[in-house]
Amino acid sequence: MKNQKFLILSLLLISGSVMGQNARFSQIGSAPIQFNPSLTGRFDGKARLAGLFSFQQTDVTKMQHQNISLDAKFGKYRSSGDEETPGAVVKITKEGKDEVYKKSRSLGYWGVGLNYYHYGYSKGPIDATFMSASLARHFYNKSNKFYGFGVQATYAQGKLDETKGVAYDREISGGTFPYPRRTAAAYKGDKSYVDFNAGAYYGMVTDAVMFELGGSLSHLFYPHNDIYNKDSETQLRHRITAHSVLRLHLNSKWGMVQKNMYWQEGLYYRSQSLLPKDTTDREIVAFWSGVEFYKVNPVKNINVNFGFYTRSFRTMMPYLNVNLGKMANLRYSYELPINSSKFKAYSAQRNEVALILTYKRYTSPGTKFYKKVNFW
Repeated sequence: MKNQKFLILSLLLISGSVMGQNARFSQIGSAPIQFNPSLTGRFDGKARLAGLFSFQQTDVTKMQHQNISLDAKFGKYRSSGDEETPGAVVKITKEGKDEVYKKSRSLGYWGVGLNYYHYGYSKGPIDATFMSASLARHFYNKSNKFYGFGVQATYAQGKLDETKGVAYDREISGGTFPYPRRTAAAYKGDKSYVDFNAGAYYGMVTDAVMFELGGSLSHLFYPHNDIYNKDSETQLRHRITAHSVLRLHLNSKWGMVQKNMYWQEGLYYRSQSLLPKDTTDREIVAFWSGVEFYKVNPVKNINVNFGFYTRSFRTMMPYLNVNLGKMANLRYSYELPINSSKFKAYSAQRNEVALILTYKRYTSPGTKFYKKVNFW
């Protein structure tokens, strides 16, 4: 286990060198289905409804982003309470806890989900809608390991109306449809395409430490995405995401979760500090890193937890996580650039609120914290 901890910590330190910026959410972890389809069904409970709302602004324009997801679990991977009695026989009678035990036998369940993502602004030229359906298979191994695979199909539709205005900032104005304008006159049009994505994850849990590693590949078949409908050669290049989660045992009152999330999308552009200024179609590389602190075995139904994230170490994101019993989870974050005058691609301010409702959740997040495997 010491070697495993050393390996994970080394990976986290290496990933800290990644630079870039991204046009989407600060709380990308609150939209896990959009981030990686294999995370469909990765939660404690039977069904989950999540809404993430982002209000973003730069000196150039504003933009609103919304992501709404619904996912559910089907199958039986362990029976609640059976493994807590030494020598007890495991009886798979119902979908159980958010835990893995060494005495559990290898079991699995299915996760299915729907995801809706939209960005737009009443005075901006472009808005887009993405509707996705996901299917994932999750396994909980008898030797306290867990892993899963997922696939996703997405229908995307973008609308361009330059008569509303041409104020556009790539940092906050969404993506997957190429812009800015290519014509002298105001243009109105739309474009749609079907996309396919796949992902996987693997992890292990003990009382002392839990870790998870995962990744996904999107735009598998390079869909055509020219919103001007003038270039049949314009295709959406692959997106790659990767993540790591590390849960450490601090003490009897507080536990810590450290997350890293990496996103690279071929269509976008890199930070202005990394590529020549005359580069037009630049790739995007985004990296989120941060820590969250949870009260361990809280005595109250309402608990306030907190954390801090950064995007490529060029923004600051204080993070508040309020748990309202077993059913509701409210999250708030505010992203502020550290030095926007130097890093031009990091000038956005983002206020984000996420509300997550869970049906038939077994425990609140801090209860039995050092046995849990789901921190999404």
